[in-house]
Amino acid sequence: MAQWRCDIRVSWRTQLFSLLVHGALILLILLSPWPDVYAPIWLVLMILVVFECIRSQKNISSRQGLLKLLGERRVEWRGREWLMLKNPWMPRFGVLLSLQQVNGKKRCRLWLASDALGNEDWRHLRQRLLYPQSADDGDG
Repeated sequence: MAQWRCDIRVSWRTQLFSLLVHGALILLILLSPWPDVYAPIWLVLMILVVFECIRSQKNISSRQGLLKLLGERRVEWRGREWLMLKNPWMPRFGVLLSLQQVNGKKRCRLWLASDALGNEDWRHLRQRLLYPQSADDGDG
C-alpha cells in the first residue's frame, strides 16, 4: 500500500532553466570570434547544442505521471518498483532521487521540481522523505 502518491506534472521552471542555459551557450558560440578555418567546428558545436536542448526538453517532458512512495526506501514510478540507492538530495526547489529497479540493473536519477507538484503534495513528499519513520503514524 502506498504511503504517499501524487500525479507529477511537467516542471515549467526546469524547462525554462534548460532553455536559458542552452540559449546562453548558443549566444556564446555565436558571439565568439571564430576564424574562418574553424567554421566546421563552429557548425558542429551549434548543431550539438541545439540537439542537446531538444533532448533535454524531451527528457523534462517525459518526467510526469503517477509517483508512489511505498515505504522501506521503495518507490513506484512508471508501473515499476524502484529502490532508493541514496538518501534523496533535497534543496528547497526540488528533490533528486537515485533509483535502481527492483529485480533489475536499470538505474535512474529522478528530479522532481517543486513546481511539478501541488504545494500540499510537495510538503508531504518532503516530510515523507525527511522523516520516513513518521510515515507509519497514519496521516495520509
